[in-house]
Amino acid sequence: AHEIKNPLTPIQLSAERLEMKLNGKLEPTEQAMLTKSVKTIVDQVDALKRLVNEFRDYARLPAAELLPLDLNQLVTEVLNLYEADHGSVPVLAELDPHCPRILGDAQQLRQVLHNLVQNGQDATAQAIATPKAAAATATGSKPDSALQAPAVHISTHWNPETQRVRLNVADSGGGFPPHILQRAFEPYVTTKARGTGLGLAVVKKIADEHAARIDLANRSEGAVVQGAQVSLSFAPEPTVAP
Repeated sequence: AHEIKNPLTPIQLSAERLEMKLNGKLEPTEQAMLTKSVKTIVDQVDALKRLVNEFRDYARLPAAELLPLDLNQLVTEVLNLYEADHGSVPVLAELDPHCPRILGDAQQLRQVLHNLVQNGQDATAQAIATPKAAAATATGSKPDSALQAPAVHISTHWNPETQRVRLNVADSGGGFPPHILQRAFEPYVTTKARGTGLGLAVVKKIADEHAARIDLANRSEGAVVQGAQVSLSFAPEPTVAP
């Protein structure tokens, strides 16, 4: 990762320096080509940097340090970071107050939440921008349920019968294509035009470190996909006999 990143900065700086030196000295057609070419170089360098950083994080993910953890509190802390993000897809939460503590690594689970929320926001924003969604907005159509609203929904639930704490992140996007649904946790598998495909691979790796079950599914109403959801199921913190 280090050796790949080394040449990226001089590549970007050299392209920007060329544009600065030649700006205003070319004919309009050549100027437009220069501007477009420099933007392409800078954008692709940024994409490479993101890819290298995510690969580094995936490869270097340390063993989880499992300590007693209030999952609801962790979700609340993460949500506070998205409250001021007014230009993005909102993130809503429904937290079960009966959830017991789990054994978890707060830093790693915070990374899981960020990955899932950002994936959900991207998918929802992309769905909102489609012609079908725009037409529905223009005609004043409203979703049939709250979960179908353009938002990312995080929920927790304690099931005393199965003795599991469940974390669920659902979006209002286009869902997972069938061929992606079978391979979504593999590195470099993605539906995003500019995605690296490592986000869910990192989530799966962290879930395994926590001995948590992870499930991927599409939310559907009839034959219509309403979005995707990712669920993680944790065992509660073991009780110590007196």
